[in-house]
Amino acid sequence: MIIDSHIHISYIKEKKEFFEIKKNLLLNMKKNGVDRSIVIPDNLHGSNCADLENVLNLIKGENSLYAMGTLQIEEINPLNIEKIDNLFYQKLIKGFKIFPGHDPIYPTDQRLYPIYELCIKHDYPLIIHTGINSDSDRLCANYNDPKYIIEIAKKFSNLKIIIAHYFWPKLDYCFDLTNGFKNIYFDTSALADPEVIGMSGGIEKMKEILQKTFKRNPDSVLFGTDWPMCEVERHIDLIKSLEINEAEKEKIFCGNSIRLFKLK
Repeated sequence: MIIDSHIHISYIKEKKEFFEIKKNLLLNMKKNGVDRSIVIPDNLHGSNCADLENVLNLIKGENSLYAMGTLQIEEINPLNIEKIDNLFYQKLIKGFKIFPGHDPIYPTDQRLYPIYELCIKHDYPLIIHTGINSDSDRLCANYNDPKYIIEIAKKFSNLKIIIAHYFWPKLDYCFDLTNGFKNIYFDTSALADPEVIGMSGGIEKMKEILQKTFKRNPDSVLFGTDWPMCEVERHIDLIKSLEINEAEKEKIFCGNSIRLFKLK
């Protein structure tokens, strides 16, 4: 079984209807043998990526698709906290995503604390966007530096935190800084992208860091792709190329996601 824990319903260059993109997603999943996908909405409304309301409508009745929650930090208020709380109760969302770097916020911003408390209350994970966006946009990584994430991991020791994109290109820095934190996890989203690999030290460095991370804590690595920005096939091949046994690869492909997101 393969579970893609990090995808979006979005278009890149040519504008498309989100319903058509969902159909393309399901076809891509079938083609690549992906059994389930977790859809991460944009916290912006009217962008090229479906927001939470759109995602919930799009995945209704699709047993292979799940949603994460999102909000802009300015939208975190009692009314929306109640809304997210209810979505957790109804099991309509499987966690929450914040976007430091895309948004000019730090994970340590106290306005985010009510969201962290909700994730703890319902025992669902928090996903944090990390790393640079491109070679021309490196400053965004100042907002999502793991030094802030470990502060949150210490303060909220029961919060399960997933670091997306492994703070690329500074893989070793992220690995070293997060050592010893049992409540920090990593998804593999974008890590098989040629630009990410090229700027992060090459394919052997990427394999090395994922193998080291898995050996340090076999429960901490989750398969994700960042589709449609990145190719699913490349990410499957990356995991298959790791020097670990088949049962261990199975944990990355599905076992860890089933447990962390409480999937059936």
